[in-house]
Amino acid sequence: MSALPSVTTVRCDKQFQVSCEAGTENNFSVGTESLSVRVGQCIRRGASEEIWDSVGVYAGEDGDGNLIVRVLVFNPDWDEPLQIATMRSRPRDEACSTPLGCNLDHVRP
Repeated sequence: MSALPSVTTVRCDKQFQVSCEAGTENNFSVGTESLSVRVGQCIRRGASEEIWDSVGVYAGEDGDGNLIVRVLVFNPDWDEPLQIATMRSRPRDEACSTPLGCNLDHVRP
């Protein structure tokens, strides 16, 4: 039996990992270079029901090589979404002493 590699020797072959469980029998997990995930929920507007995308998670690489994950919330009563979180990593920058930066300021994107 071979030993598991140490954390310092593991190299990521993808920039992001997304795992999803939908109900008890539906799930998937995949590594990817970027992603966009929206969560919709049923709302009532007047006499009708509709699915409204209320949360979005968007991940990608910026022009400086930073990996960015943004979390936005949407409301049908708002003119534009609200960004509620940003997480940033710099995996290729060996001089970076902060593995994961997190900003929870609420901003309009």
